Amino acid sequence: MQKAIKLLTIILSLITVSLIMGCTNTKSLSLKKTTDPVTAYFDKGVYKTNSPDNKNPDKYYFYIFYDKNSGYTEDNKMGIGLPFSCVQTNGYVKFKFGGATEPDEIFNIKSVKDKVITGSFDDGSMLEFTPVSDANPDNFDAVEYLKK
Repeated sequence: MQKAIKLLTIILSLITVSLIMGCTNTKSLSLKKTTDPVTAYFDKGVYKTNSPDNKNPDKYYFYIFYDKNSGYTEDNKMGIGLPFSCVQTNGYVKFKFGGATEPDEIFNIKSVKDKVITGSFDDGSMLEFTPVSDANPDNFDAVEYLKK
């Protein structure tokens, strides 16, 4: 008899939970906003930047992404740069170089073709970000990489 009561209690509990779950307003759940971008332009990796108009072909930067939200830059001459955080959103990436108190810099995406990301910052300077497939973001050093 006690086994029957325990089984009935479990069944009634499951029915109650099912009814409660069924009464949830699914319309409000579908309107929930997310901070995750529909498109992540940059993944963990190393990207070389260059200017498609070749205004300064000898100067470029590497952007080393630890993940989709942070990384650092290194220039091709001395290997110096800045840490950054970023938020990727459809159509643009909002960078914060140097630290949390620095102003946002918006990189507007113009195109993505064959993993090359083209766009411009608010100052109008066009950049192409090309993934460096043989570079490891966990221990990348621009100066050493270029010596190879």
